[in-house]
This record gives sequence, structure tokens and C-alpha cells, in this order.
Amino acid sequence: MELSQKKKLIVIKPSGNHSNRLLQNLHFEAFCKEYNIEYQNPTLVDMEGYYAEPCTVKTNLFFKILQIDLLGKLFHHSKVIKKIFSVVWIFSKLSLLIFIRFDTEKEANEYETILLKAFEKNNIVYVGGWKFRLPVLAEKYKLEMSKKYALKQSFYENNSLVQETTKLKSEGYTLIGIHIRRGDYKKWKGGTYYFEDDVYLKYMDNISEKLLKQGKEKHVFILFSNDNFSFQASSRILISKENWYIDQHIMSTCDYLIGPFSTFTLWAAYIGNVKLFHINNSDADLSSILN
Repeated sequence: MELSQKKKLIVIKPSGNHSNRLLQNLHFEAFCKEYNIEYQNPTLVDMEGYYAEPCTVKTNLFFKILQIDLLGKLFHHSKVIKKIFSVVWIFSKLSLLIFIRFDTEKEANEYETILLKAFEKNNIVYVGGWKFRLPVLAEKYKLEMSKKYALKQSFYENNSLVQETTKLKSEGYTLIGIHIRRGDYKKWKGGTYYFEDDVYLKYMDNISEKLLKQGKEKHVFILFSNDNFSFQASSRILISKENWYIDQHIMSTCDYLIGPFSTFTLWAAYIGNVKLFHINNSDADLSSILN
């Protein structure tokens, strides 16, 4: 679809933290690239300094006002209340701007249709919500996005763990990132993705066994977590205690990533084109990522 006038899409409502926001941004930015729409995401203003060439994040007083939730954090778990008592939602109801919040799961073509119809009558459209997904376009612009959102070298060039993993790769080692996530996962979705150390060990042993059968004797595990665990550092295991952005960068350089469903590994796998396996149960079978 050709748009006759220059259009602009502005993300005004972020979703989650760090990797959630990067993934939200990815799909909106990919849409704008596809349809030659100017793109702006002021919700990433606190993160843009980490990346090589991120999208335009400039903000102003008007944008800051639009981002206000009138009830603050009082009802931060209620999507309905957050929506109704959001300044941008109120402005949209007063017909002062067009705001579309994507909180409902739809087919990708439906998302595109909704935005394209909005741009038929409006030059600027404000958006928010977590459900907007365009996997085909995200894949189409993957190489470009990977370069734009690569961590700036200045953040990791003197980092000892990055130097160590880089050296191991140059020596022919296979790097396997293990994301141990617990914390809020004990309650999230009834604890479906909460696993103790023995389950992670089972998956580590499984992939190690399969790699050995493939003749890949030189392989190392890199453990990433904000939680306590029983694993100890060794010649076979490296343990990261780095900041989140260093962890994500190292994950993106691994050959394989294993862990419970998380946008943290999802983003790292996307920008690094890494084979990712999300643990869904305690039955360790990693054949799918080794084929």
C-alpha cells in the first residue's frame, strides 16, 4: 500500500523492561520500514545510548505528558485501569490524537490493516501495547536490526568475560548459553517455567552428550542468572555476573541458548542469529536445535 503523504508512527506506551521494550520496538519499527513511515520511540530514551544506531528516541514535554498514567503505580497490574486513566487514552477519546493500543492477539495481517487504515486519515498515529507482532517483517529486516541494535563496542571491549568468550570461540569452542531464571517465574503461569538446578543440569548433560557424538569435544557452558544456584565455575562452566546488556551481548555470540521462555534470550537469539531452545518441561531432549 502506498501512502501519499509523509506519515509518522510514535510509540508512546512501553511494555515491560529492557528486552520486552526492544521486542515491542522491533515490530513497530519493521512495519515503518516496510511502508516508509517515519518512526519515533521516545520510550527508549533511557536505552538508546547502548546501541549502535537505534531508532529516533527524542522526546519533549508533550510526549512526557502523554506517557502519564494518572493513577501511577497504584493499579499497575490492571490493564483496564491503566488504559482508562492514561493521558494519551483520554486525549484520543477527546479526538485530539489517534492512539491505538495493541493488547489483543491477532493475525499479523490484521495488525497491518489496523495501522494502515489509521494512516489513511491521519499523518501521526500513536501506539502502545504488547501484542503487536509482524514476524515476517521482523525476519525481513533482521540483518539491519541486528546491526542497528548491536551493543556499542565501548561497553564491552575491556570486559574480561567478553574477552574470554571471544578467545574460546577463536579456539574453536562451541559456546552454550544457559539462562537460569527463577524469581517471579515461581508464580508466573502457575510456575510452568520455574525449574530447579537439576533440570538445567539435565539439559546441559543432554546437549553435551549430543555435541560429543558430533565430534565437538570443545564446548563450554556460560551461565546467566540473577538468582542463586549450585553450579560452580570450572573449565567447563563460566558464570556471568555482568550487567544485563553485557549478558545479552555475550548470549548473542553463543552458538546455542537454552532456558525457560523469556524475551531476554529471545532478543539475544534474534540479534545474534543464535539457535534457541526454550525449556518447557524437565524432559531434556535437545535434538531439535542440533539438527
